Amino acid sequence: MIALPDGFALRPEAALVALVLGALALLGHLAGRPVRRWPAVLAAALGIALFGIAVFFVQTPLQLAFYTSVSRAISPFWLGANPWFLPLGIALLAALCQESARLLAILLARRAWQRDALTRLGAIVGAAVGGFEAAMVLGAIPPAALHLASLAVLERVGAVAFHTGSGALIGLGLGRGRAPLAFGAAVALHLVVDFLAAALSYGIGSLFLVEAVNLVLGLGLYIATVRWARGVPAGTALGA
Repeated sequence: MIALPDGFALRPEAALVALVLGALALLGHLAGRPVRRWPAVLAAALGIALFGIAVFFVQTPLQLAFYTSVSRAISPFWLGANPWFLPLGIALLAALCQESARLLAILLARRAWQRDALTRLGAIVGAAVGGFEAAMVLGAIPPAALHLASLAVLERVGAVAFHTGSGALIGLGLGRGRAPLAFGAAVALHLVVDFLAAALSYGIGSLFLVEAVNLVLGLGLYIATVRWARGVPAGTALGA
């Protein structure tokens, strides 16, 4: 077992499930379009490394600073009357940090890929990040709590699909010269997902709503990017 920050633990069974989810998420984007092993491995490693740095060393401190400063500067009565404000700020910071890390990973790895293969590159980065996050989340569940593990796996299906779709969307935008638009869309969608999750911790919404939106939005984005990518010629990438 590998200890991770904030009480997470990476267990072999959790890592296996995460690996399967990540591999399945790549089928739609890589089927019939094989890639060379090492450029893909490098892209996945970059995605995971930058995601970890962004979450643990940028996002978390910024969220803590935001929460502390807002709690001190704004009246608790106003915050009580507007319970959406704190979770919105926390979710926005998460979306910006994580999508920026995803974009940076794609930009750093793109030299080994031709323009028409950037969607696949983004999907690989996203699936790697989704799998890594799934391993952490599932690893935090006690082995005896099988009912929680089953629900968590279902929740991770939507999350991994979202990460993969978000990465593919950014890669597609880079390939078509619309990177700012694609990045903005990825941040906006990420904000929706994270806001609902953050709001739930403040007693806003319901668990069913959060999980339903997570699953529908994740799978919807994934399917949409697979369909959009079919309009990009398969070509032969330097990393393919």
